[in-house]
Amino acid sequence: MIQQLSIVIPVYNEQESIYPLLCKVNSLNLIHNIKKQIIVIDDCSTDSSKVEIERFIKRFSPQDVVFFSHTENQGKGAAIKTALEYASGEYIIIQDADLELNPEEINLLLVPVIDEVANVVYGSRFLKGGKREKEMFLNRLANKFFTWLSNLILRTTLTDMQTCYKLVPTEFLKSIDLVEKRFAFDPEITAKLAKNRSVSFQEVPISYEPRSVEEGKKIRWVDGFNQLFSIIKYGLFS
Repeated sequence: MIQQLSIVIPVYNEQESIYPLLCKVNSLNLIHNIKKQIIVIDDCSTDSSKVEIERFIKRFSPQDVVFFSHTENQGKGAAIKTALEYASGEYIIIQDADLELNPEEINLLLVPVIDEVANVVYGSRFLKGGKREKEMFLNRLANKFFTWLSNLILRTTLTDMQTCYKLVPTEFLKSIDLVEKRFAFDPEITAKLAKNRSVSFQEVPISYEPRSVEEGKKIRWVDGFNQLFSIIKYGLFS
């Protein structure tokens, strides 16, 4: 049984969304009375994200929050690696600092673990309907292609390899030598988990409300090349 869940929130220039997101996570009641630890890593934001995080902490004074700031921007993967140093829960889940995903649905990912049918659970954005209003066609196509290629190489059957919501035992993550610092983290961690014979994957459908580039979506075409390289590197050669 899971006693505590560490929710890792990497932040970079999310001044509009980080405060309401933290409020949502703070008010989240996990099933089976699981306690939560909130780990916020500000990846050297140049906007007011850090001010908003500190405003949240000052207002709520939550005892279950750990806040750490990078002195230089390193990327999402690096922020997650930093968070691992502070994680005390038996399981970790990653929560982006935007509002594209609903924190209430973290409970959906906990069910397969509690029911002992899987020990790694991904939240799939593609099991719950078609293309969203603001979802760019090329982004959706790239996600589908990268997931297909990852499945082909790793012999997995995932529908959303690049999902933010990855629920993973903390000891698994701490035992892995994480190399990628930016968005290539997703194929790296998937490949390294898939090669662990003790890992059993399951996916659950989650809601997804994508942002536009104008609203702050950060992934760019160059990240696609890095992800492709990561799939091949960690799938075939690592």
